[in-house]
Amino acid sequence: MGEQRRPSESLSVIQVSEMNSEFVVYRSMWKASAKHKASLPPDYPGWPDSGIAVMGDFSGIQTFVFRPVPGAGGAARRLRSRSFRVSAYSEMIMRWCHQSLAQGRPKVLYSAGGKFLMAVNALDGWEATLAKMRTDLNRWTWETFGGELLFHLAAAPFDQGRVPHSALKEAIRASRTQPLANVLISNGSWSENAFFAAADFGDGKCDACAMTRQLTTNDDDEEICDGCTQDEDTGRKLLNSKYALISPHAKADLSVLGTNMELSPRQTSAQGDWLAFEANGNNANHWSVLRHFPRDGAKPLDFQEIADASSGDRKWLGYLRIDGDRAGKHFEELQGDPQRMWALSRLLNSFFADTANQLLARDTNIYSVYGGGDDLFVVGPWNELLHFALRLRQQLRSVAGNELTFSAGLSLAKPKEHVLTQATLALQELESAKRRSGYGRQSGSDQIRALGVTIDWETFEKLLPMAKDVTTWIERKEIPGSFLHQLLRLHHYWARAREESRGRETATVLRYKPLLYYQIQRNLRPGKAREWAQGLLKPDSLWPWADFIARYAMLAASRVGGKE
Repeated sequence: MGEQRRPSESLSVIQVSEMNSEFVVYRSMWKASAKHKASLPPDYPGWPDSGIAVMGDFSGIQTFVFRPVPGAGGAARRLRSRSFRVSAYSEMIMRWCHQSLAQGRPKVLYSAGGKFLMAVNALDGWEATLAKMRTDLNRWTWETFGGELLFHLAAAPFDQGRVPHSALKEAIRASRTQPLANVLISNGSWSENAFFAAADFGDGKCDACAMTRQLTTNDDDEEICDGCTQDEDTGRKLLNSKYALISPHAKADLSVLGTNMELSPRQTSAQGDWLAFEANGNNANHWSVLRHFPRDGAKPLDFQEIADASSGDRKWLGYLRIDGDRAGKHFEELQGDPQRMWALSRLLNSFFADTANQLLARDTNIYSVYGGGDDLFVVGPWNELLHFALRLRQQLRSVAGNELTFSAGLSLAKPKEHVLTQATLALQELESAKRRSGYGRQSGSDQIRALGVTIDWETFEKLLPMAKDVTTWIERKEIPGSFLHQLLRLHHYWARAREESRGRETATVLRYKPLLYYQIQRNLRPGKAREWAQGLLKPDSLWPWADFIARYAMLAASRVGGKE
């Protein structure tokens, strides 16, 4: 394999106009008051004064996407396919609903992150129509996913030109309490035979998804099922695809209820709805899907190769999860205003899909798993992920000020760890960043938790360059590893004493200072490294986050000739 690309870790912010000038329009629309409505852009779909609101929502996404077993040769291809399939199925179901309700002249307000919302004019018997649509959808999801991935369809009438946000939310909640009920309940009781299928002759455990299925041997000598074979084919095709064609007559790379999607590297003369991944084509609408794959030439990198691009002697793969703070509250505060809801949805989805894509495309070794709506999940060299997270946060600030924020959580593992396990651990770190306040803050959120430390973004921006400097000093042997071990021990004692004193600066809390001074005098020669360490003794220094700096440097440093 050729040498992996080393990304620029410059923290400069890409100009808003370069990324997406429409952010300015979305933000002004979102923040506009009822008395001062912004002018409507041409792509605003509109919302009628009265009618029926229809909402679709996937659940079970995490288990479905992360099922591929680690170590399997095609795991990255299958993960790529499953992540894409969620976005594709959501888009195709939305279009199927649009066609099924065509008499009501549907208007799609948004479709992103596995969800969509549309309005239709009131139709006679709309309840029965929606009930049949739910049955058809439930039967398709049960036959296709066996209950692993579910789709909920809710509807509620509205008037006064407002989205019935609370009614739709309650209807979705009710659907989640009895998923697939209209397919699995017969004559008032559960159809028990539907839950368990007897194994057929020749069935075995799939090496890729661990399900019991009929198996075939792939090019990596793995025994895998037909579903995983299809995922590998889709994962390969995605690498060079720039367009998707949706049509009943398209080649069925994916299919939903008679609607097919075909992936293509170019636009052809085939009839149907063309979607462009990267930019609008000839009669093709842009489709915001996070889909960056690091490559070595034409070959996509696998997880081992991605980990090999990380800093340090021990090659750690990082798993980064990011989620918008209080997004649900932001939507509730709009009180069903369709224009402002459309603008906020477009802003969030464009940012977490398109903006993230453009940042990732700037020479990174980061693999995108999913993104859109108000969250994303990426896998990559652990140090690159930290810089990417900061650049993305800076970019959000440039387009939305501090009106929108996000939190992030990072976990580290070896490349053959199960992605579902690490996704769960990264989620725990993310939830900790949202709930627990870091040093000097009064509340959680708008933070990152990484390497065991919760840090606000303003401080994180100062810490990363300093951590890189300390890494360099270790590699130049200007700081011995033993000094950082002592620093971590003193920081642990300081943090515990501070907790016991409830934040008061007692003699026990300040005891680290003479001990740290002694270690500096003993271990560090005059120079920049010593000046940095002495700076930790000063008031308002970065001492509260010195544990992050030490851990980063110890992980990132390459020690020629082995350990000290």
